[in-house]
Amino acid sequence: MSDNNIMPRMVNDHNIIEKLMDDFERDIDKDYEVMKKSFTKFEWKLEKHIFSEEKVIFTNYNPEDVTEGYRMLPELTKQHNFILNQLSNWRKDLVNKNKIDGFFKFKKVLINHKIFEENEVYPKLDQSLSDSDKKLIIDRLNEIN
Repeated sequence: MSDNNIMPRMVNDHNIIEKLMDDFERDIDKDYEVMKKSFTKFEWKLEKHIFSEEKVIFTNYNPEDVTEGYRMLPELTKQHNFILNQLSNWRKDLVNKNKIDGFFKFKKVLINHKIFEENEVYPKLDQSLSDSDKKLIIDRLNEIN
């Protein structure tokens, strides 16, 4: 296994996101400022993670077998769009001091998304990208975080 494999780096990101999601879940019914602070941390990390995948990793992913290699990307984009849309809705709810709805559905989607990435996406990237491409990706990921 190369030191430049993407999987360990992104799994670490997932672990941080899960912790922040748990913090937000714990704070949903607490004081508005406490909930807002938890949400903001969670939202920021999750948005950076998605940005990292879409702008750093996938712009460097050029599989030899295009049909097979790109099969996972439409599903991943669909999931990312759902996640970002929900975050945007919650941000609006927080601004208007409305109740946060749909958290448990969102949590289930996010956990399934994590499983999909860790079982399908990252192993394929680590297998198909060259060490130099992976090094470039890891360097760029480090710039973002």
